[in-house]
Amino acid sequence: MSDKENQESTVGKSSRTPVKHAMYNTVLGSTVGALSTGKTPCAKVLLVVDLCAGDGADTQGELSSSPSITRHHLEFKLPPDKQVARTAIFYEKDIATFSRLRERHGDCPQITLINQDSREFSLDPVYAKNNASVLIYADPNNVDQLPLTKKLMDSLTPTTLFMITMGCNAGGLKRLTYEHRAKWFDMAMMIIDWVKPWQDLCLFSLNNDKSQWAYILIIPNKWSEDFTKKIKVKAGKIWKSGTTATSLRRDGKSNLENKLDELFLTQKEKEAL
Repeated sequence: MSDKENQESTVGKSSRTPVKHAMYNTVLGSTVGALSTGKTPCAKVLLVVDLCAGDGADTQGELSSSPSITRHHLEFKLPPDKQVARTAIFYEKDIATFSRLRERHGDCPQITLINQDSREFSLDPVYAKNNASVLIYADPNNVDQLPLTKKLMDSLTPTTLFMITMGCNAGGLKRLTYEHRAKWFDMAMMIIDWVKPWQDLCLFSLNNDKSQWAYILIIPNKWSEDFTKKIKVKAGKIWKSGTTATSLRRDGKSNLENKLDELFLTQKEKEAL
């Protein structure tokens, strides 16, 4: 095993999660910052929906869980002329996990905690009526817990932003059955078909990662190129082999689908296409 391979195997498990959190922190911080200028198509109102919140434990230091990152950006003090009304909804269906989440974040008046399967969630029409900005974060343990349903997609505002973790299998995505992997692919295609003309979908994957973790971001076209560069720099400081970014707008739908094939299909399956 080379020095590089040894490094990746040693830090791999502990490095993937910080990459995810760095991405999410950047997406959410950029969203709040853009809204604060008053120059976006949205009102200065933000709703963050964490569909798989977990217990909110910062096991790898400060701001190492999605609930903590969200809360930080909800409570961050903005200048008087740049105020943004910020709220969040955290879903967690497991009772014991929800109890721990409530202990950590139940005291924040800007956060609504819901002990329920988020696959039942759809966006209240009031957010579209009020031209609010909405950010959906989904980090499921497996594809069968993925809460991105047609009901949800049909309810979203046309400016909704996303961050979605794909794969979620530390043993390696391709060790899952084809049927299981096909569900991830179907979800990705549903998201691609939903993307609006003023948005870009960026697929970030970790280089030299045997588990092949990947993340989908849906962000404004205007942000996409600079944002991608920023993410690659931040992620590269954590995951030494860096990341690959594939953009729906810059690289095209065909190249994006080819990257999904690379992530989800074995070589034998690809040859059979």
